[in-house]
Amino acid sequence: MGRPDLLNRTLGFAGSVAIAVGGLAAGALPKTGDDLGTWPVVRELRSLPLVAIAVAYVGVALLCGAWLRLRRTLEEQTTADLVRTLLCWAGPLVFVPPMFSQDVYSYLAQGAMVHEGLDAYKFGPSALGGQFAAEVPLIWQHTPAPYGPLFLRAASAVVNVTGPHMMWGVLAFRLIALVGVALIVLCLPGLAARFGVPAQRALWFGALNPLLLLHFVAGMHNDAIMVGLMAAGLYAAVRNRPALGAALIAAAALIKAPAALALLTILVLCPRAWLRIGAAAAASAVGLQLASGLSIGWISAMRTPTSVRNGLSFSTDVGFLLDALGWPEPMQIIRTAAAIAGCLLAGWALLRAPNPVAGLGLALSSIILLGPVVHPWYLLWAFIPMAAGLRRIPPAAVWGSVGLSLFLLPTGAPAFPAAVVAASVGTVAGLLYLRMRPPVAAPQLAAAAATS
Repeated sequence: MGRPDLLNRTLGFAGSVAIAVGGLAAGALPKTGDDLGTWPVVRELRSLPLVAIAVAYVGVALLCGAWLRLRRTLEEQTTADLVRTLLCWAGPLVFVPPMFSQDVYSYLAQGAMVHEGLDAYKFGPSALGGQFAAEVPLIWQHTPAPYGPLFLRAASAVVNVTGPHMMWGVLAFRLIALVGVALIVLCLPGLAARFGVPAQRALWFGALNPLLLLHFVAGMHNDAIMVGLMAAGLYAAVRNRPALGAALIAAAALIKAPAALALLTILVLCPRAWLRIGAAAAASAVGLQLASGLSIGWISAMRTPTSVRNGLSFSTDVGFLLDALGWPEPMQIIRTAAAIAGCLLAGWALLRAPNPVAGLGLALSSIILLGPVVHPWYLLWAFIPMAAGLRRIPPAAVWGSVGLSLFLLPTGAPAFPAAVVAASVGTVAGLLYLRMRPPVAAPQLAAAAATS
């Protein structure tokens, strides 16, 4: 591996270390059961939370810079080189507290509810009480779980194994997320090869994307295992195993429903196996639903996330703007119109894309961006199939990944002015360092090697 690649790997590693150090004091820390808070170094760091936020943002800027620079040397690398880089960048983020989101505490509370026999599709965590419910943000205290029965059963199993130990429960959910990341890494090269996309480019945009590292590894969202199973299902289909692919996609949809759209992709990839695909998907979905012993209340609960407003949803922001201007009850109209437009664009993308997997990525992008709520990690639903199916990644997707990586605070809580200032200072410091450390160009290296 050439020297510029080693520099990029080291730069990204330094960024991940800075994110991890900042996360010890400014992550989405639990209110109880926080064993790390007893460590003297961590206790001192937590006395300076704004400094910790700035340090974390220095790391995000360095990680994003390393990722962008890495693109220039992809042709010089093997897939093994990129996997080693991924391990290097992800390693520091594995053993830190949750970062950029507090969702893992909802997972623990919902798992405890199922474990205790409470209907998580009918009641919110407040019905559970105790330390797990106390960690859930107020906005989610009375809302039912929007996740499928496969995930809630997995969450219940985590609570059954880890008991009341918060830290071990968090690490167990990170392990589940890492399984999803591993599936993405294993399946992306084979998927990309099927459509003539360089495996290195697919791994760079998909697996090494800063959004994946921040929100699937550090944030441990259950979207990671959903996307991992979806990627595995698509890979099985291109390997001429459509029934297995359909079963895996159905399992992904029983974690989060949007994965079900990938069934259309498998039908297009394997047009002579429609009967087997339908039978396998139905058997997997019905079998897992019945085996879970849970109700189908998760279908109606899918509207739960729409109560969030974070400024990223076009339809929701327009609805609030019209409401402020005196338009009576505009929100539902705007959201419905945007959803219809998103579905129409998705259909157009599926028909016009260069291949079915690229079409899936573009279709999911349309649905997400015009949906009632948009979180940065939602874009990874689309970016993984786009990485495998598109021979040219749109610049908007690349720069959007960088911009959204800088969007959320490591605390996972709403921003406040002092935190925004600290994050801005950290980002500028990271960018200034990148400016002072220009990448070494391959021709310069070759000339230096020839004269040495």
